[in-house]
Amino acid sequence: MNGDYSSEKKLVEKAIRGEKTAQAKIVSDNERLVYNTALKLLANETEAECVLQETFLKVFQALPTFKGQSSLSTWIYRIATNYALMRLRARKKEAADLDESQSDISQDTIDTFNRALGNNPLNTVINNELRESMQQAIEELPPKFRSVFILKDIEGYSLKEIAEMLDMTLAAVKSNLHRARLFLRDRLANYVGSEPLIQP
Repeated sequence: MNGDYSSEKKLVEKAIRGEKTAQAKIVSDNERLVYNTALKLLANETEAECVLQETFLKVFQALPTFKGQSSLSTWIYRIATNYALMRLRARKKEAADLDESQSDISQDTIDTFNRALGNNPLNTVINNELRESMQQAIEELPPKFRSVFILKDIEGYSLKEIAEMLDMTLAAVKSNLHRARLFLRDRLANYVGSEPLIQP
């Protein structure tokens, strides 16, 4: 790709001036993680695609206001997360049922919860049941708890990164994560007992 993108500032300046290659680089550098984050939050491919489009429309509209106080990717993910949370709130109001074929939780998350179960030979037997129970429990989380849990325990972002993405204090992120984990522990007590689901 042509152009001098040696610094994020130069890339942003070129994109603001309307240079297509710079704009394309911003999209290509961030679209996968934006889509994956939206998909994890919404558990719906069609809605994740919509969030992807909405996010980059907003990014290029708002790019002149980007001050560089956080990284460009963090700023973009904050926009994406806000759009995803708006859709979650709208979905909750409509009480829409999720399409199970598009709401499958990742195998990595199953593995994490299975580790919390310990060395149990029944793990392979209960995987499907656990998967369904986990997905339902995560969907029942209030949006502010769900977003923090997914970004931290599934996506692997740091608490500081999540605070920047969601425009929250670090204390609020920690509190919401703790509440999310307690909620899930209670919902999945039959599988994990009183042991913590995710290690801090």
